[in-house]
Amino acid sequence: MGNNIRSSSILFFILFLVMVGFGIIIPVMPFFLTSMGGDASILGLFMAIYSLMHLLFAPFWGRLSDRIGRRPVILIGLSGYGITFILFGFTDQLWMMFAVRILSGAISSATLPTALAYMADITGEDERSQGIGLMAAAMGLGMIVGPALGGWLGQQGFSLPFFVAGGLALLIWPFALFYLPETLIPAKSIPENITPNPASMEINNPLFLLFILVLILNFSTTMFEATFVYFAARRAAFGPREIGFVFTILGVIGVVIQGGLIGRLAKRFGDMNLMKGGLLISAAGLVLILFASDMLSLLLTSAVYNIGTSLIGPSSSSLVTRYSKQNQGTSLGVMQSFGSLGRIAGPVAGGILYEFNILIPYLTGALILVIVYLTIKANLQILALPEAGEGTK
Repeated sequence: MGNNIRSSSILFFILFLVMVGFGIIIPVMPFFLTSMGGDASILGLFMAIYSLMHLLFAPFWGRLSDRIGRRPVILIGLSGYGITFILFGFTDQLWMMFAVRILSGAISSATLPTALAYMADITGEDERSQGIGLMAAAMGLGMIVGPALGGWLGQQGFSLPFFVAGGLALLIWPFALFYLPETLIPAKSIPENITPNPASMEINNPLFLLFILVLILNFSTTMFEATFVYFAARRAAFGPREIGFVFTILGVIGVVIQGGLIGRLAKRFGDMNLMKGGLLISAAGLVLILFASDMLSLLLTSAVYNIGTSLIGPSSSSLVTRYSKQNQGTSLGVMQSFGSLGRIAGPVAGGILYEFNILIPYLTGALILVIVYLTIKANLQILALPEAGEGTK
């Protein structure tokens, strides 16, 4: 128990600093690309390229972590993350940004599915949602500090946040090396022929349905992420500082829900019910954003959307680990791959739809979330967990 608490604390610290680095660049990325001649469509494509690399490489890293261990794969991901973000700071042309983005996505995609598998290794099923929620809270806390810091650094220069982000990742690498113990034991290693291959899954396989839902959810949420900065700039004249402030507040909300509430909510209502509730709350938030026109209304409506997504993330990951007893790293890698499919199409579609009409990405996203909710309702028998206590269906 003591080792698990120590491991959880170290992983919390690592993910916090990683997300500080990630959040630093959020307020400046659109302006950085615009300074090189980019627009909303270019930003969408830029985000999609990163997700394409996750699609191609996340299953490989997840499977590798099932075979050689979690720690070495996490170290590889941190290395790629730090080095490529430093390279970003030296770029001054769009093609260079895209080249580094491809490299960054390929290597850094090792981090998240392996970290999820690590947490699954050290928690029982009854505490899985709480453990994953704690990890999500660490990332959310990093998203509180990161955008606020990035908004300030962006005023000094668009390249500076990238150097700081890369430096943070390299700074925590030794901590992962020396203080993060390996959790994969030989008994949990899997034979080479055991893997959740999506191509061989039947439509009534609960894992396959969850993967499809993750794909659709990511498509909807990344449409929002790819266009919100431009939407806020147009509606309320937001700059890097204001964007940083909004994402800081959203980070606080995420930490409160995922770090303090998700465990108790999961025990009372069940992961499936939390996912369904999150879908409806997120859809409502996207619709309400359409009526926002100033700082306060944009903050409140985006907060509603963020409450919903904060419920969905830990719940979906917890469900995948429950269906995957012996190959959690592989399953979580495949889940990330399906999510990447949505993150590839979402930003591109969002950018194109935004150029056509700034309201369409949010209406489309809300409609998709409602469709996902109805799909879950129609397939509850297939998605029902074998153990009892999942709350009222």
